[in-house]
Amino acid sequence: MHFPADTAMEGDRVGLQIQSEVDIVQNILFTLEVTDEVILEAIEKNIDLIIAFHPLIYRPLKTIANDERVGRLATKLIKNDIALICVHTLFDAFVEGTSRILAEKIGLEQIKILVPHKNYQDRGMGIIGELPKATEISKFVAKVSEVCSAPIRYNIGKSDLVQKIAIVGGSGTSFIDDVLRQKADAFITADVTYHIFHAVKGELSLIDPGHYEMEQFVPIYLHKYFSEEVSEMKDLQLFQSNVHTNPVTYFTGRTDYIEEQINIINH
Repeated sequence: MHFPADTAMEGDRVGLQIQSEVDIVQNILFTLEVTDEVILEAIEKNIDLIIAFHPLIYRPLKTIANDERVGRLATKLIKNDIALICVHTLFDAFVEGTSRILAEKIGLEQIKILVPHKNYQDRGMGIIGELPKATEISKFVAKVSEVCSAPIRYNIGKSDLVQKIAIVGGSGTSFIDDVLRQKADAFITADVTYHIFHAVKGELSLIDPGHYEMEQFVPIYLHKYFSEEVSEMKDLQLFQSNVHTNPVTYFTGRTDYIEEQINIINH
């Protein structure tokens, strides 16, 4: 099994979230998350199953109603007989998963798992690696910005130079102690608060490209990975969603970063 269930973080909502009455799946769509636009795309492509990174249903549902996002989207999936599976931290913990993808894109070497899973040597959360040589933080942040097509929030750590880099895709500030123990120079993760920046100032450079921006590559790699795994199943068609699902817009004095993000998913 490539994504063992026990590699997901405790409490994460992974696996089958919406069941359909389709017995044989023929068309699968990979997406970062489910939105109205993704469901419309799925209907147009006659999709039987959506495999999403982010769970649609995370908190227990007290009601399924159209005046609330999760209820509305769940209803649309059920009415159109489209099943939904979510992989989230299963893919985060995968050896070629979320953090590893970004690490390779920004040129890290000697990549290791930040927090190895107790039952699997090749699974775990986050990665830690090194740049080929020590680099000025401003130049490194510029590289991350280019790769993620994103404005960056960051602070200065123990030096203006960075080489040992940790990454946890998405909201990873709960791993800061693990990063500090491994004496990283910088930590790339998302959803960093003002007070967390304060807490490690002068000790660790935090680099926050944004949640979507760190994870936007996931559907591309899910599609690629599963295409290779099922290449002999000629009746199965796999699609990568072309919908830009980022709900956040930034004012930066420029708007072309949105076009750059759209170009990433349409590669």
